[in-house]
Amino acid sequence: MNARSIIGFTWKAGLLSLVLAACSTEKDAFLNRTFHRLNARDNGWFNANEKLKEKVAELEKAYVDDYDQVLPIYILGTPEQAKGLVPDMEKCIEKCATVIDRHSMDIAGKEENTWIDDAYFVIGKCNFYKRSYFDAERTFDYVGRKFKGQDRQLEAKLWMARTAIQVEQYAKAQSVLDEVKNYKEMPKGFPQDHLSAIQADLDLHRGKVDDAIVSLERAVSIAEKKKDKVRWAFILAQLYEVKGQEDKAIAQFRAVARMNPPYEMGFHAQIFEALSFDRGSSDALRKRLKRMLRDDKHIDHFDMIHYALADLDLKENKDSSAIAHLKTSTSVSTTDTRQKMKGFMRLADIYFDDRQYPSAQLYYDSTASLISEDHKRYEEVKTRAEVLGELVEQLAIIAREDSLQEFAGLDEDEQQKRIRKLIRERERLEEEKVAQEAEARELAANPVAPAPKPGSSSPGDKGSWYFYNPQQVARGQAEFKKKWGARKLEDGWRRKDKGGSAIAQEGDEGDGKEDVANGTEATKEGDPPWKDPANYLKGLPTDSAAMDASNALICSALYISGTIYKEKLRDVDNAIESFEVLNGRFEECRYTPEAHYQLYRIYLEKEKTGNFFDLEGKGSAYYANIITERWPDSEFARLVKHPDQLMADEKHKQIEQAEYEQVYREYRNGNHLMVIAACNTVIANEPNNHLLPKYYLLKAMSIGGTHEATAFRNALAEVVNRFAGSEEATAATTILAALDKQGAPGSVSEATSEEEPEGFSMDEGMHMVALVFPSEAGSSEQAKAKISDFSQSAMPGEKLTITASLLSDTEQLILVNSFMTRSKAMEYYALFQADKGKLRGVNDKGYQVFAISQSNYALLFKNKDLPGYLDFFGANYGGGK
Repeated sequence: MNARSIIGFTWKAGLLSLVLAACSTEKDAFLNRTFHRLNARDNGWFNANEKLKEKVAELEKAYVDDYDQVLPIYILGTPEQAKGLVPDMEKCIEKCATVIDRHSMDIAGKEENTWIDDAYFVIGKCNFYKRSYFDAERTFDYVGRKFKGQDRQLEAKLWMARTAIQVEQYAKAQSVLDEVKNYKEMPKGFPQDHLSAIQADLDLHRGKVDDAIVSLERAVSIAEKKKDKVRWAFILAQLYEVKGQEDKAIAQFRAVARMNPPYEMGFHAQIFEALSFDRGSSDALRKRLKRMLRDDKHIDHFDMIHYALADLDLKENKDSSAIAHLKTSTSVSTTDTRQKMKGFMRLADIYFDDRQYPSAQLYYDSTASLISEDHKRYEEVKTRAEVLGELVEQLAIIAREDSLQEFAGLDEDEQQKRIRKLIRERERLEEEKVAQEAEARELAANPVAPAPKPGSSSPGDKGSWYFYNPQQVARGQAEFKKKWGARKLEDGWRRKDKGGSAIAQEGDEGDGKEDVANGTEATKEGDPPWKDPANYLKGLPTDSAAMDASNALICSALYISGTIYKEKLRDVDNAIESFEVLNGRFEECRYTPEAHYQLYRIYLEKEKTGNFFDLEGKGSAYYANIITERWPDSEFARLVKHPDQLMADEKHKQIEQAEYEQVYREYRNGNHLMVIAACNTVIANEPNNHLLPKYYLLKAMSIGGTHEATAFRNALAEVVNRFAGSEEATAATTILAALDKQGAPGSVSEATSEEEPEGFSMDEGMHMVALVFPSEAGSSEQAKAKISDFSQSAMPGEKLTITASLLSDTEQLILVNSFMTRSKAMEYYALFQADKGKLRGVNDKGYQVFAISQSNYALLFKNKDLPGYLDFFGANYGGGK
């Protein structure tokens, strides 16, 4: 071996010895510290930290802010996003754990590797972002206690406070933040801006908005990173708005817009600046918003821009312009259903406050189809839509019957003239519809054709594309209403026929000399019904009996609409008008006494306030005199003479209700003889009991429970005869019809073990839809009410009734009847199962629902074999259990 080889070998051996010596984690020497610090930093920690920053950046980029709420100060993503981070966070934790295991130099209780606290810090943050808050808190606490005086000690405490906020340990979070604030000297690079931001985050979680504003103002003023400064400044503007500090909010939103923020935040800053406007001149804001409408990059947000313009209009009492902007907003809305919902709700509120209830109902109905269940106004919107729906239904009855009566009173030439006009108008609408559909097909076939700018027009301007031209939109809406009436925006909205009510609303046209055949083309085979002039003459009240029936409908609708105004809308002025119109139109109809009593009660309440002045001589005394003179022996006269009796009557009814429920519980327990005796006592001694029909039906059902078939039928027949038209009579009729269809003489449970058991069979005739309601769920009244509301809207032309029948001691059936065919019943069944609105709390409880023929219902009532029928239903109806 020559000298050079020997020297080389010696050098390599020496270097190896140094490396081996440096690998020791137990020796506090410069070489050891340098070796382990370099390896800790440049291998595991660096890669893990870079991966963590990359994934957090991806999470923040993917997160979609909800600008309807105050934005979160820190973006943590959704639970689903957090789950998606888990694999990468676990890898980062593993890398840092390896760094700690191989390179930690804990000598005499002191960590000599300055990168070990960084490794622990990354582990804590990884656990935080994957929402393992217990592990995160434990790690941050360890860093804060173990590595005193090192870079990450105080920063770990900040993250410990953030972790405590997420698990709602607010007192602990405040304690940690106070501890950090008490440090006299912060280490170099300590994020003072985040200390203030975390304090603001804690204040917001605690509901201390004023304190949050103070903390966030400081955070914005010292923010080091632009993205943090912009986000915190936007949130600060939102908080000013929450506290009603409009001037500060406007200035802050304007400042955010000038910071070159991300597009969405910058756009919303400009919109919210307009929405925060409270006084002064709005000209500059309007110009800026209209300029935004001319920029295609905002095309998906034109709805928000029009909404902001409407908001400015409303603050300056320009209601007509506001309504036009709101209608345009809802028309141009593309993907933002929440913004469309806000536009519908604002329109509904405007019309409601202006007492234009039909228009309000239309927009509340549309709002209800889009609003989320967690929205603070969800129940209010749903209730208003339903109540106004009831009102509009009554107003439609009045309008239809008035229209039919007026049309029936015209001479034949005038009738034919109006029919011709209706048909021509319908033809024009159909031609426009065909042209629009052809245009839509052409646009779909040529997607690269240049599209007009939909935002370039504002109310009053001319726009080239239909849906962005407010005049055309308004015209289309008017034509839609004329053709279809006020319809909810949903699939199948065409189902309800509105044909007859428009007849008498058309003006005069033509000379009246041409007959129907000459006025339009003769009706051809296969033409739609609206082309047949004879179709428009159906249902006219042409004789006294038909006119009486029409007047009865108007009388009823006026009274019901008046009670809706009074009881549900608290609109006494419209209530008074409805009742007075009823009294003025009809000298005596079904609801004349009730209408007078309602007016008496309304004026009595007005007089009690002390602000009512009877200028027309129509106070409560006026109506009290009419009632006592015209109907002296009526219940209303008694209540007028003894006003305190009404309260006593209500209390008495509550007592009667409680007593009935006690008897009903005995029935559910199978004590039929006891129930029969209790019912007989009430029937004999309390002829004025307001629940008397229910006692008769309960007695009949108890007789049925004793297996006396003839007595059961007689008791049911008595219910039908005594209380014709009542819910109890309808239920008794249904049971009798089912028993008659089955044709089972003698006892209800007459089948013996020797006889061949009867089986369920297919029947295409009369059907019902039944819901199995468990007795343990309590009273079925609320469920029946919801099913009734749903049935009226789902199949308005079917005249369905809702009744209840006991199937066993533990179950009752809520019956929807009757459907003429099996297919009609299954259509209702499908709608029932699919509904997510009116039947909430009924069809989402897992209750069994099925269609059943009358013959099978009688058999089910007889053999109580519900599982057997459900098997039959699933196999033959395509329903299933």
